[in-house]
Amino acid sequence: MKAGFKKAGNVFKYLSILFAIIYWIYIIIDDWGFIEKYWTENWAEYIGGWFVWFLIYFLGFTLYYWAIATIIILMYYKLILRLKKTGSS
Repeated sequence: MKAGFKKAGNVFKYLSILFAIIYWIYIIIDDWGFIEKYWTENWAEYIGGWFVWFLIYFLGFTLYYWAIATIIILMYYKLILRLKKTGSS
């Protein structure tokens, strides 16, 4: 089971990087009108708001990913491998 969580951790690392890149590209494209009009006065507020939303979305992404990964790993090691062992005997 430890190997399963190690593989899931590696996948999570790469998906997290991909998530961050997609989020920051999306948020700049989405708020481009505001950036053009108000960036000079409110740049700190924009960056702070974007960062807070990034943390919220990343926390949600993390919780969903690890919940799904844990369920899949437990099902594999507790059910599928057990059925393979009893079926081959």
